[in-house]
Amino acid sequence: MAQNLRGLLTPVKSLFGGTVAFMAGNSLLGVVLPLRMEATGFPVALIGIIMAAYYLGLALGGFRAKRVILRIGHIRAFAVFAALTAAVCLAYAFFFHPAAWVILRIVNGFCIAGMTTTIESWLNERSSNETRGRILGYYMLAFYLAIALGQTLVNVAPVGGDDHLMISATLIGLALIPVAKTRLGEPNLSDLRALGVRQLFAASPVGVVGAAVAGTLIGSFYALGVVFARQIGLDVTEAAMFMSTVVIGGLAAQVPVGMLADRYDRRIIMSLMLIAVGSSWALLSNSIAVGLPVGVLMIMALAFGGAISSVYPLCVAQTFDRLERRYYVAASGRLLMVYSIGATIGPLLASALMSLYGPKSFFLFESAVAVSYALFVLVQVRKGPELPVEGREKFVPLPDISPVAMRMDPRTDPDTGEDGAAHPPR
Repeated sequence: MAQNLRGLLTPVKSLFGGTVAFMAGNSLLGVVLPLRMEATGFPVALIGIIMAAYYLGLALGGFRAKRVILRIGHIRAFAVFAALTAAVCLAYAFFFHPAAWVILRIVNGFCIAGMTTTIESWLNERSSNETRGRILGYYMLAFYLAIALGQTLVNVAPVGGDDHLMISATLIGLALIPVAKTRLGEPNLSDLRALGVRQLFAASPVGVVGAAVAGTLIGSFYALGVVFARQIGLDVTEAAMFMSTVVIGGLAAQVPVGMLADRYDRRIIMSLMLIAVGSSWALLSNSIAVGLPVGVLMIMALAFGGAISSVYPLCVAQTFDRLERRYYVAASGRLLMVYSIGATIGPLLASALMSLYGPKSFFLFESAVAVSYALFVLVQVRKGPELPVEGREKFVPLPDISPVAMRMDPRTDPDTGEDGAAHPPR
């Protein structure tokens, strides 16, 4: 067992090391920037605009960064993206102005999309059909733990200084070392099939709408969750713990949710997860009103993280069930586009509500979006039966925080030809 694991991970350990370094640095940045803006007195609506710009950059990078990679190669492209991201980290201190930070956040998101695309396409190249799922599982473990680690690093220095920005730049710069040392070949990033959003919606309205909802919920939370935590009275350490607990909850829920999704109607499971999102935030509202201990808040954050992080993978599985296998990669790109639109709009709406009605409107917004979509899914359940279990694709956990390069998904087999169809669009 140990030898099999070593043989599986040894060829890609440098890629995992680079991923941990740059994701830890980027997640630290995602916590400290809103904390600095909140401490400086930026309006919540302005914080939402600046943080939403990251997801706009992520969306642009998901579609355009590939051109950079194809032009100059994976190692040099990763070096360009990492160096630019490290420079952006330091530039936040020099250009402390909202307009400048919007531009920096867009560049930040674009580069992270490029780095993630580079890593994941490499991992996919080094994976066989038999090992791709396991490598994706270990990649997700490294991905989520790096995010949680980066968020806790906010406790090592005062928020008002530039230490956090230097730590973020250092971690992202260190990601260059293991990746630059790799001897892996250049993967193929060419597309297999084109697929329009209208065609995708006709095949799976639940999946397409769900991707937008997942982006709205997740984008809002990771952009403004730490601001919300501060506004309800948590100190910086507790706010960082709150964010990390949500991430850990998301990681822990993937396997049990997947088991349920492979056994029962995925639309029902998705509805239950969405209702859990609304319920956990309703309980959170009550806990704020009655002043429950921080430990109880963290338990609810764990439940919320597990529920919210399950929505996007369920949407992908639901969509793949209704498409031919040759369209999976194209469908993943379209779902990413819809997700990114939701992740950009979500923080704008949530921050506007928070500026008008206070922090409680944040969880009311999240709850309303989740419950509304749950009702939409239940209506779709009544319109038609779910596919039989033996006719579905297997559920695969996916990183919802940055779902950029979807070819690590073992269902998107790049070697599948014209005759490898699972189900036609319907």
